[in-house]
Amino acid sequence: MLQPSPSKFTIVFAILLALASCGVPRRTVQLTPPAPAVVADEQARNDWQLPDKIVESLHLAHGAKVADLGAGNGYLLPWLSRAVGPEGRVYALEIQPELLTELHQRTEREHLANVVVLAADATRAVLPELIDRVVMLHSYRELTDPVTLLAALKHTLTPAGRMAVIEFLPPPDPTGHPIPLPPAERRVAPETIEAEARGAGLVAVRHYAVLPHQYFAEFVPAEQLTPALDHTAAATATSP
Repeated sequence: MLQPSPSKFTIVFAILLALASCGVPRRTVQLTPPAPAVVADEQARNDWQLPDKIVESLHLAHGAKVADLGAGNGYLLPWLSRAVGPEGRVYALEIQPELLTELHQRTEREHLANVVVLAADATRAVLPELIDRVVMLHSYRELTDPVTLLAALKHTLTPAGRMAVIEFLPPPDPTGHPIPLPPAERRVAPETIEAEARGAGLVAVRHYAVLPHQYFAEFVPAEQLTPALDHTAAATATSP
């Protein structure tokens, strides 16, 4: 059961991009071009993206607070909104102005009253409360300074909070599946994601096998783990 997030304060996390100031390696990335949500396209995507399985795996309680980091055109928002219920909150964070407009339109069109759209940028994002779950669906590959951002996200989590990362796996690619895979050079290997997460103080405690062609892992702050827990075993645990 998730605990309610504290209120009456604002959590601000900053991402320092200058190498001279942070000393963290950065990647050169290309943002995914804006594309409006199209019902028919999303229904076809559901067949391979399995948003119901993703949200089920997050174990969201009613009243939970969730951040969808890199929300895009809001594909996952209806599912998250239903899962947390009217007393919960979903924060849709996005950096591209065109997509912010689409997100606002979508929340109004689909009556997602518990979704709050927030603008993010490369150096700063603001959340009004601690978060029970952070979800990154195909947005990790667009991070220029992942270690710094992950370390900041860690401090936005409630004591029992967790972070989920979902990304396309590197080649070899599946055949015979209608999956719009990004170019191989835009994908990040699971071992790279987990190494960067460890650098930010986050440990992969579970890998979900519900998405056969995608990496889906759950991370927790290292201090959540008890001394008796074997960190290596935790990082390789797999759930159906």
